[in-house]
Amino acid sequence: MDIKLHKKAITTPKIRIEIQAAPSSITDSELARRYGVASTTIRHRRYRDDIHHRSHTRHN
Repeated sequence: MDIKLHKKAITTPKIRIEIQAAPSSITDSELARRYGVASTTIRHRRYRDDIHHRSHTRHN
């Protein structure tokens, strides 16, 4: 599978799956420390339905 990540991407699809599968007993800040990302990143990733990056290009 060809994965396209930008060069500053910290989370990979595997890590995103692990974040989504984490039990609710683990807090966002604990997951953030485990994966070395901000807790806001965990909140964004944890409750999404997909694991892919969303496009940041202009949509005209």
